[in-house]
Amino acid sequence: MKKTKKLLATVLAAALIPTTLAGCGGGTKNETNAVGGEKVQAQGTVSSDEKVNLRFVSWQTAYKDLDKKVAEEYAKEHPNVSVTFDYYGDMTAPEYYKKVDLMVMGGEEMDILMASAYPEHAQRAGSGAYLPLEGFFEKEGVKPEDEYSIVQKVNGKMYGIPGDLKSWFVMINKNYLEEAGLPVPDLNWTWDDYREYAKKLTKGEGADKRYGSYFHTNGHFDYMGMWSNYPDNPMFNADMTAVNFDHPMFKEWLQFRYDLEQVDKSQVSYSDVTSMNMNYRDKFFKGEIAMLPMGNWMVPELDDQDKYPHDFVTTFAPMPAWKDAEPGTAYTESLFYSISKTSKHPQEAYDFIRFYTTEGMRIRGVSVSAEKGIDKMEFMRMQVDDPKYVDVEALEKVMNNPDWKDLIYDNVPVYNKEMSQMMIEESAKFLLGKDSLDNVVSSMMQKGTKMMKDKGTN
Repeated sequence: MKKTKKLLATVLAAALIPTTLAGCGGGTKNETNAVGGEKVQAQGTVSSDEKVNLRFVSWQTAYKDLDKKVAEEYAKEHPNVSVTFDYYGDMTAPEYYKKVDLMVMGGEEMDILMASAYPEHAQRAGSGAYLPLEGFFEKEGVKPEDEYSIVQKVNGKMYGIPGDLKSWFVMINKNYLEEAGLPVPDLNWTWDDYREYAKKLTKGEGADKRYGSYFHTNGHFDYMGMWSNYPDNPMFNADMTAVNFDHPMFKEWLQFRYDLEQVDKSQVSYSDVTSMNMNYRDKFFKGEIAMLPMGNWMVPELDDQDKYPHDFVTTFAPMPAWKDAEPGTAYTESLFYSISKTSKHPQEAYDFIRFYTTEGMRIRGVSVSAEKGIDKMEFMRMQVDDPKYVDVEALEKVMNNPDWKDLIYDNVPVYNKEMSQMMIEESAKFLLGKDSLDNVVSSMMQKGTKMMKDKGTN
């Protein structure tokens, strides 16, 4: 049976909704999927033979059959534990947060909660929504650093177990490469190379114009070039004592993006992306753009002809290096699975999360596990049903790049999304031609410094 297709771009594009401003849950979709033994009202510590039902709250409705399969496999070794999956948001993380934040505030009993990325996770961990996990790992007798490739803490404590590893690369319409006489880019290509490719892949004029490149609206695209040179979150300095918007590379990158759009005219303009509320999936699958920097959550969609009919092959290149940086760095993040502060069975919740983020990732087959030392292509191959539309050889070359280095942010305060939103709004003034780059950077420094002062530096 064809695998359920992955729809995680809504996760990556999700705007953070603060817990205190979550709003009502109207319009969200709620589905319940109970798996395993009899559903009971769990209270306190249980004996090994007492029935326990865990409430797992998610937005990933597209994977409810796969979640059911994971829970069924788990129940074979833990017959006293069943799992009820409650889905809110219908594959839309912001809608999930609206509903679940209010549920947490109201003290509603839940066991396992999710976050779409570290900034969203950090904000909720900082507000006290999750239980710290160190004690559970100690009881199990393992160190999280030995088990997972990503271990990110909030105020010095671990509140979430990572899963569904999301690493960035560049997707390219291979048919357009061949038409332009261009080879699949090398593993050591640079952003200057990317710019030249974008020029050569741009074709036509007006409404029928095909652009060589597309950048979306989320904050990553305002500092993406720094990933290959800067060792942490580009918005902050190394010791988290100041914002970093006056870093020379930050200005250079914004100028580079502006030049792609306004000088070369080889990239869809920020003005068009925002005013037309463009969907990057539509642009790519309709053949209206040639190159799209995005993440590996897109792989399951590349051969989904029912949802995204297209007749071209997608090939891959790593994220380019900026100027003289060493190649191979890929920005990497993950989903996070946490124990709700309202859980009545935290130990059982921890045990299931450990299974879900390890063997469960293989059972689901729709994302890359965050386990340490795994073969990423093992999980990539699970996501490709029809290699007719996917350059698997190029994908393997990128994913198994011997120079691969994961860039994982450690400097992520609980107000990270607010800082990013400010950066997006200020950067837009330059990209839209409404203000100079120097003025925009100066404004970001002032507003960012005030935000750090008002909200604290951690």
